[in-house]
Amino acid sequence: MERQEIFKSGIPEWGIRICIFMLLIPNLLLFSISTANVSAACGFYGIDPNDAQFSLIILYAGLVSFFPLERHCSGFFATKDYLLISLLAEVITAYAAYLTRDFMLLLIIRFIQGAANISLVAISISLIFNILKTERSREIGYSVVYCILLCISPLTILLTGPFIDQVDYNQFYLYCAFAFIPGGIFGYLILNGNRLSPKVSLPPPDWKSFVIYATMLVALSYTLTYGQQLNWLSSAKVRLSMALFLLGLCTHVLRQKYSSRPYLNMNIFKFKSYRMGIFMLVVLYLARGAFNFSTGYLSQFLKFSPEHLGYFLIYNMAGAIIGTIISSRMLLKKVPPRLIWINGLLFVLLHHGWMIFMFSTQADESAFILPLLIQGIGTGLLLTPIIVFMVTTVPEELGPTAVATAVSFRFFSSLLSIALINYFQLFGAQTHTNRFELSPETTLAQSRLNIYQQLLNGRYSDHQMADEGANMLLKNSIDQQSILKTATDYYVLICIMLVGAILFLAISPAIHYQKSALDSVRDIPV
Repeated sequence: MERQEIFKSGIPEWGIRICIFMLLIPNLLLFSISTANVSAACGFYGIDPNDAQFSLIILYAGLVSFFPLERHCSGFFATKDYLLISLLAEVITAYAAYLTRDFMLLLIIRFIQGAANISLVAISISLIFNILKTERSREIGYSVVYCILLCISPLTILLTGPFIDQVDYNQFYLYCAFAFIPGGIFGYLILNGNRLSPKVSLPPPDWKSFVIYATMLVALSYTLTYGQQLNWLSSAKVRLSMALFLLGLCTHVLRQKYSSRPYLNMNIFKFKSYRMGIFMLVVLYLARGAFNFSTGYLSQFLKFSPEHLGYFLIYNMAGAIIGTIISSRMLLKKVPPRLIWINGLLFVLLHHGWMIFMFSTQADESAFILPLLIQGIGTGLLLTPIIVFMVTTVPEELGPTAVATAVSFRFFSSLLSIALINYFQLFGAQTHTNRFELSPETTLAQSRLNIYQQLLNGRYSDHQMADEGANMLLKNSIDQQSILKTATDYYVLICIMLVGAILFLAISPAIHYQKSALDSVRDIPV
């Protein structure tokens, strides 16, 4: 369809772009509210950091499980009506999240919010591609969309930082609810009653597959988020979640294999190029998840306030924008995907290798500007080319499944990253603490004696108080060194993975984009 068939006549293109931006940004901000300030979320709901992380994962699980149904549901409504329904769902769930104080109820709301989220994101992105007129513009459009996704987490920290200590944590959900209203009114006024695609007769939605798929994803989320904390199989809750996941996985695969209308077509995995795209997506999100160590270091050791951290992450957003612009130019010039990926991985590798030598109890904050910029450039170079490659590497009839599967593997990669980080933080840190405490007695005693003498010569004149202070400071020092050593170990592991991925790409046969054009409405993973 041409643009004028969707939007009312006389609406300038800049007005349409502003409207789409107003719809998209509040929607994507809901992704990162749970983790914009973990300590504030923990204090408000009385939860631990893993719970705050889980509330974000539950939203993502709702999004991923509902994704295959979204196209089906959108086919029943005109674009204007579907936009209104999606906006109302977003506003209601955001307001419900603001009202609740119960964490379990919040999780249910966040799951529903995820389903509403993908509906509004799909509409917004489809409208973006509707106003683009050429294949080159579509590729640029993909770059814009994924650049926003890369920047949304730092942007959330930047926007919430100045207010996090001045308002109750849940009020951010209320602000998001209000933020939807201007864009919603604007969008409803400039759209006419037409559809983005012709109306077709659709079979009833496959709700049974949705329930099975959602149960499987939620069970996997719980297992990988809390497994290390609850000591895996020693916990009855983890055993139950693992059993639910395995049962759901087997049921899902068998149902899709023998269904005449599969929810997700398993034939997608027969394509070698698509499997290559999945591999690259997993590598990217494992590396991107490690970035939490960098931001955690800035907050915990350099004592960055949420507001200061938000301003500092502007450098990371700038890097993502630069990387995305470069990758979009390379896509337009038909640069082979393998070459783009290797360049992106080299930037990400440089960031992690650099950070290994930056972790210390004291550092100059300006020294982190360039590593943050480099990390942004690397992810900007990788994300859009990977997604475009996955979209273009399968037959058109498998396009919807290719998109939904790409989203699910992005979700799985994020979960795997969280599980690995939890392992290193809980088990790895304890291992390093034991090593420090079991170091030669002369070394430990000398460290304690030095601290004791400094306290005795300073503010403590009493020997007992100096002795207690020395023990406390020595323990804090050991804990800090253990955390830093854990972060270093994890970054070394990521560096090894990145080097392996680069070598694998270097020796792999040439891979190319296979479609001459991108489907501007359907092939939109998030």
